[in-house]
Amino acid sequence: MASNRLLVIDDDPASSAIIGRIARGCGYDAIITTDTEDFLSRVLSWEPSVIVLDLSMPEMDGDQVMAWLAQQGCKAHILIVSGLELARMQEAEATGRSLGLNMAGVLQKSPDLEKIRDIFREIYDAAGVLSIEDMTEALINREIRLVYQPQIDLKNGAVVGFEALARWNHPKRGPVPPATFIPLLEANEIMNDFTSQILGMALDDMRLWNGATVARVSINASTANCGCLGIDEMVRSQCIDKGIDIQRITIEITERAAMTEASQVHACLARLHELGAQASIDDFGTGYSSLVKLNQLPFSELKIDRSFITDSDSNLQNGILARAMIDLAHNLNKKVVGEGVESLETLHCLREWGCDFAQGYFIGRPMPPDEVIPWLRQYASPVGISRPRTAD
Repeated sequence: MASNRLLVIDDDPASSAIIGRIARGCGYDAIITTDTEDFLSRVLSWEPSVIVLDLSMPEMDGDQVMAWLAQQGCKAHILIVSGLELARMQEAEATGRSLGLNMAGVLQKSPDLEKIRDIFREIYDAAGVLSIEDMTEALINREIRLVYQPQIDLKNGAVVGFEALARWNHPKRGPVPPATFIPLLEANEIMNDFTSQILGMALDDMRLWNGATVARVSINASTANCGCLGIDEMVRSQCIDKGIDIQRITIEITERAAMTEASQVHACLARLHELGAQASIDDFGTGYSSLVKLNQLPFSELKIDRSFITDSDSNLQNGILARAMIDLAHNLNKKVVGEGVESLETLHCLREWGCDFAQGYFIGRPMPPDEVIPWLRQYASPVGISRPRTAD
């Protein structure tokens, strides 16, 4: 697959022409087609690195196209550009992620030209430099950094912990998004090295915060970390070496990974549970869980995917689904985290629905480790703030 090939499937000539022109200006070879059969053929023969997909096609809708792409093992970045409602587009994006596709986002027609240009450039720049050698060098040179996003208790507004998020600033190409470099790590044998490094960094930061009210830190893990002598042993040994209580560590595994590698993940999470660490099922709602498998996994909380949370106060369907997922988790005696809280209105809704914890830009943006203590000192709980009034 070439790193600069873009394929557009859209029956709107004006929209696709604009997208094609922007893509070529960003350095892509771009092909635009309105014919589904031609599109499917070019996916196989031309191997595009980016696909722009309209959900409303006369012969084959977007969900069918994504199912076919997943069957073919498509590795292209997929950007949805459609005239449908945003909620429908976000639902399709979540479906694509659950199928294992590399989703690049959603844009409504007529798209913001600068925004689509930024997306194309980001994908192009990242694709142009990434290799396993780049990632190995990044680990050796310790180019990976952590930022921390706070989580609060929705009952009283207290900060209960932080999620550690990996960031890579390439020395030549600048910031590389996690959605680009994490799949490369998972496809190779250095995922354990990466996870070990970020775990060590997080534990070091927790030692520096000693005395502050940072109850826990969540670390994202991959199924690549769940094998023999996997992340359970990694967490145990590093917590002992660095003097951090293992009960303050939460390991997050995505729902899709937990369902596709259920037996392996189950064994790993069981060992973590025995050691005293917590486990969280991340991106919940996007992986089409079997409730039987879900009930068998030894985890302590569910994190509802942001696609259901961000507009749940105004999107009736997302609100219904979010409430159903909260009730499901509580019936399984699990705690619930709502991520993607970007407004006071959303925070109030989650609190009314019984959600336990919340995370998102409204509460706090991801911050470098040296900003955590100053942020905690000036933090003011939003829980007691009145819900905004709506116009009559």
